[in-house]
Amino acid sequence: MHELIEKGTPWTLKEVGTDPEVIKQNETLFSLSNGHIGTRGSLEETHLTPEFSHSKSTLMNGFFDTEPITYGEWAYGYATHHQTTIPIPDGKKMEMKYDGEVFDLTSSDAKDHNRTLDLKKGILTRSYSWKTENGHELEVSIERFVSYDYPEIMAQRFILTPKDDNNSLEVSFELDDLKSMGKERDKEDDPDPRKKEQASRRFESDDLEFYDADMLHIKTHASGLHAVVGNRVVTDNDVHQQISDKNRDSLSFYSKANQTIVIDRFVAYSELYKEESLTENIIDNLIRTLKNVTESGYEKVKAEHISTMESFWEHSDIQIDGEPALQLGLRFNLFHLHQAAGRDGKTNMSAKGLTGEGYEGHYFWDTEMYMFPFFLYTQPEIARSLLMYRYSILPQAKERARTMAIANGALFAWRTINGEEASPYYPAGTAQIHINADIAHAIYSYGEVTGDDAFMLNEGLEMLVETARFWLEWGHFDDNRGGAFVINDVTGPDEYTAIVNNNYYTNLMAKKNLAYAIEWIEKRRRQLPDEDFNVSQDELTEWKKAEEHMYLPYDEDKQLTMQDDSFFHKKVWDFEQTPKENYPLLLNYHPLTIYKHQVCKQADTVLAQFLFLDDFSKEQKKRDFDYYEKVTTHDSSLSRSVFGMMASQIGEEKKAYDYFMDTALMDISDLQSNTKDGVHAANMGGTWMSMVQGFAGLRVDKGTLHFSPQCPSEWERIVFKVRFQKRLIQVSMTPSSTDYQLVEGDQLTIIENGEKKTL
Repeated sequence: MHELIEKGTPWTLKEVGTDPEVIKQNETLFSLSNGHIGTRGSLEETHLTPEFSHSKSTLMNGFFDTEPITYGEWAYGYATHHQTTIPIPDGKKMEMKYDGEVFDLTSSDAKDHNRTLDLKKGILTRSYSWKTENGHELEVSIERFVSYDYPEIMAQRFILTPKDDNNSLEVSFELDDLKSMGKERDKEDDPDPRKKEQASRRFESDDLEFYDADMLHIKTHASGLHAVVGNRVVTDNDVHQQISDKNRDSLSFYSKANQTIVIDRFVAYSELYKEESLTENIIDNLIRTLKNVTESGYEKVKAEHISTMESFWEHSDIQIDGEPALQLGLRFNLFHLHQAAGRDGKTNMSAKGLTGEGYEGHYFWDTEMYMFPFFLYTQPEIARSLLMYRYSILPQAKERARTMAIANGALFAWRTINGEEASPYYPAGTAQIHINADIAHAIYSYGEVTGDDAFMLNEGLEMLVETARFWLEWGHFDDNRGGAFVINDVTGPDEYTAIVNNNYYTNLMAKKNLAYAIEWIEKRRRQLPDEDFNVSQDELTEWKKAEEHMYLPYDEDKQLTMQDDSFFHKKVWDFEQTPKENYPLLLNYHPLTIYKHQVCKQADTVLAQFLFLDDFSKEQKKRDFDYYEKVTTHDSSLSRSVFGMMASQIGEEKKAYDYFMDTALMDISDLQSNTKDGVHAANMGGTWMSMVQGFAGLRVDKGTLHFSPQCPSEWERIVFKVRFQKRLIQVSMTPSSTDYQLVEGDQLTIIENGEKKTL
């Protein structure tokens, strides 16, 4: 059992002691965020050394800077600029002096030091007892949370109890340390392309004067983004002296034995804006929020936050009876998923959420294919916001298509924040054009599950149309294949196989993308005959022809689905002679060495089949699973959950369980050895999918909800809830039976293993 997991505590992660390696590792796990702002679980001390901290970052969703990408050899259409989410002023810093001595975890005498993350309440607490060199003792307790009710607010409470009289106690709070920003992170000589270290701060800051709160204006160096940060420090205790000096607030007290001092701090981060859109309203709104939370008081704001968290868990929790450690791990994943999602229609979910700077804070296909289902079935309003972000960057997607010589349609960026392509390595970036179909699949799924025709007939359909148009121009009808529609020079989900013809996943997803667009155009024509996004009948006919004649490679002799035209013609990677330390392969072998072999980084063809289970026989799925499992390294955190879910479908119960256990505890156990850079948010989404779409077998077919439950024998019971077409359904599974309860909404007919059931 992992050291953070205590027996009988399925809601809390607890860290005990002052081991710097443990504290450093838990910075990611103890991160708090709300989709707008996030702060890593670092300690409060302003002068903390790298020994205790990998990165103290506080991040804002969508706040990034740019710099030109330097190429040794440039070619037309390459991405031009890096986009990198950058740390912003860290509102959790604090310095404490007692009896003239500065508290320093490295050298001070701290006892009973522990931290606890309460997943149910969304609150991180820390406590310890400190004895100064002169023998004076101070008990310290600190709470921290990031509010969902006030998305701009990060709140802290400091509870200090002196054990002696008449000693000076000074507590200072820093908002922006101009000297240390950009220098306080743990530097490593690490060539890992999955992260990009920032050697210096990437924003400028200045005070906003004449406001009734400490206000700081920040602006990036190059991207043109601005924000305002505000700060309020309050206490009901007698203050000997309070000094506010720009970004630093200091409060001085005289101690009284066993008389507790309580200090509350609220730090507010505004919405992002461009310079030309700066108005007094942005500052006024932030000041108003600070005033509201200050007047309401810490306890009320905290109570509202806890109530909001309780509501989330009421609808989103998954209960497992039989394995307490797994129960906690699963809740940890759901907690971080919930924290990561942008909710304003202008931001999305990065691969690391707001827990770290890995992958530069970029948004990938991870959102639609791994994280989106959780929100779709538990919080559909957030799912809609995530799709609205894609709609907001549709103009950039159209421009990218023009760059790629596509006259009509749109190509969404593989990795991006502002909608422009930011991947400098196009074989594993731009070539993954399947992202268009991934987004289309999420849109179509949203329509099926929610019944939100208002979105589907407008923003949703416009994206379906523009992505469908892209496929018709990128692919072509090949006379040498009997007139089949082929799609060449692409990279599928498996990034160890790049620039190939007819990647099965891409072609199947493009086929579905075309079908989705056709279906919804015809629906719109029936409802709004005069408005159809200028889709002519000739264009619709071409879509239907391409969809019907899509080439899907298959080896008749082997009776296997081909990952692409060339995959079976390559030599299988020598796994037996590859030492364990050479994984992941991408850090130890040239890309061409990998590309010329049969070796997969992650699920590809298996993912295609899982998404459309009814399109394949069980025997075919079993043959393909067995084959591709042997050549897959799972070097990507996105892989294991897919293999686990498919294992459930083909009756490989032991494999399904083992794969799930790897996904459920991936970050807590640091399975990928890079949790310090941020959580693996897609894997967390895959964990939810494994429970609901894997073990419970949930899927939607022609507007009907289907289940094929298979509860692992290791568990006594699984209970979860899903939303479907304005209904809330509770599912209770045991190894021998499954019960369905309609909690909210009208009567509904579902199908379990082919049998109709009415709720």
